[in-house]
Amino acid sequence: MDPERRVAKALEDAQGILARYVEPGPRDCEQTINKLLSVLDDETVVQALKDSKMEKPTTEQLDELKRLSAIARVPDESEIVTSKEEAEIRIRDLKDKARME
Repeated sequence: MDPERRVAKALEDAQGILARYVEPGPRDCEQTINKLLSVLDDETVVQALKDSKMEKPTTEQLDELKRLSAIARVPDESEIVTSKEEAEIRIRDLKDKARME
């Protein structure tokens, strides 16, 4: 499941838990909090939220990675870069390596 969908599902689940809590009748605060924690504090949801916040690399960054990989004579890693920050780090490293070649 992609990060955005995983976060959306967790929010939907949490809304359902809260909706059941505000319905008329007996309430169990501790049980409600535990259910919310099980949904929102799940490691896969936390990671998905982090992943969804990451900005994807730009086309320009990916093109620069391909170009520098060829110059530095290293495998092209533009397909595995997942964020702008990671792309910038790899571009900087490849520029250093290309200078050495």
